[in-house]
Amino acid sequence: MNCQNCRTMAEEGCSLCETCEMRFAGTLLRLARDVTPLHDSLDATLHPGGHSPVRIQTATPPTPIRLDVLDLIDMLDATARELWRRLDGIDALDWRKDKRNEDLKATLIACAGHPKLATFADAGFYMHVVDGIARKVDTALDPPEQRREIGTCELCETMLTAGANDQWVTCPVCGREQRAQTVKLRRLKTLCWDDSKRGSAADIAKAFAEAGIKVSRKTITMWGQRGKIPRHADGYAYCDVYRLLIGPADLTVMA
Repeated sequence: MNCQNCRTMAEEGCSLCETCEMRFAGTLLRLARDVTPLHDSLDATLHPGGHSPVRIQTATPPTPIRLDVLDLIDMLDATARELWRRLDGIDALDWRKDKRNEDLKATLIACAGHPKLATFADAGFYMHVVDGIARKVDTALDPPEQRREIGTCELCETMLTAGANDQWVTCPVCGREQRAQTVKLRRLKTLCWDDSKRGSAADIAKAFAEAGIKVSRKTITMWGQRGKIPRHADGYAYCDVYRLLIGPADLTVMA
């Protein structure tokens, strides 16, 4: 039987493979952790994001609460309770059997540890819904100044931005959802394919680090001093650094 999320082989009677089950449970636990900062960020006089919000002074009186965050909490609450009922096999209309837990955080934790998380029929669908809510929560909690450009959309070439902890990004133009790490690697691949793309040792080290490849500014500078990579008037070439880091392998390995 194929996993409903990634289409790889799953164990008999399972809707999700082991990897996707762990990811699903991890997302539920992360959302449980975010319940408190979400409630804190309802206050419109607090900084509009971050896990440690600070009170700000506004030129005009703010709305008492952030309605967008309130809607997000309601969505998370409804989804968590619906998921719990599905896991326990409770008919939503049978209120006598619905052991309603008023604590949203506890409900999310209970769902993450439920023995049927990977085996109930619509596990893949609920995983997709929960992932979507998690991305919205990340956007609500990440301060706007912490979001930075990571690369362009694969379909429409729109520049995408993401917070430090975002795993997925959604293109604001075409609506395509893409893994943030893939977008970063695609951007780095473009830089490394073009030998005219150059930058300082610090800029190159940062670009590689954002794509998950570790190299320090001092290492790149040392390679230049030792003649391993040429130093141009406008800096070092990304492709020269890549060849030293990865070796003679084809750049297509980054795709």
